[in-house]
Amino acid sequence: MNQPVQSWTLSDDADAVDWTVLVDIFARAALGTREPERLRRIFTQSTVRCFAWADNILVGAGRAISDRISYAAIFDVVVTPEWQGRGIGTAIMQHLIAAAEAPNIILHAVPGKEPFYRRFGFRTMKTAMARFSLPEVQARAGYIE
Repeated sequence: MNQPVQSWTLSDDADAVDWTVLVDIFARAALGTREPERLRRIFTQSTVRCFAWADNILVGAGRAISDRISYAAIFDVVVTPEWQGRGIGTAIMQHLIAAAEAPNIILHAVPGKEPFYRRFGFRTMKTAMARFSLPEVQARAGYIE
């Protein structure tokens, strides 16, 4: 018996988001813990945002900061585990890249997810550096040396 095809849509409407649901998506996708109000502020203050919905349920998100001339940075691309592998992450990335309107884009990826981002032309940087508020946590997670 074939499973019915479930459809999904993308939106940039942050007003429709239940931030506690997005917090849960980050946790279930093993991308750490977030606070709902802080997450709301982060997404609403980003230049570009994208939310994925399936049957009026939030299933993914991503955001970017861009000067819309030269540079942009992509952060927080996440899809709930049960909706991964259906093209939602790809669609979110395509939306963020197009809406950022910048020829040069960097991103912050979870270690081990680099192959996904290579599909969009991203390459490992040799000279990238970061300053984190909790460097020991970031080092344990594999983000920095």
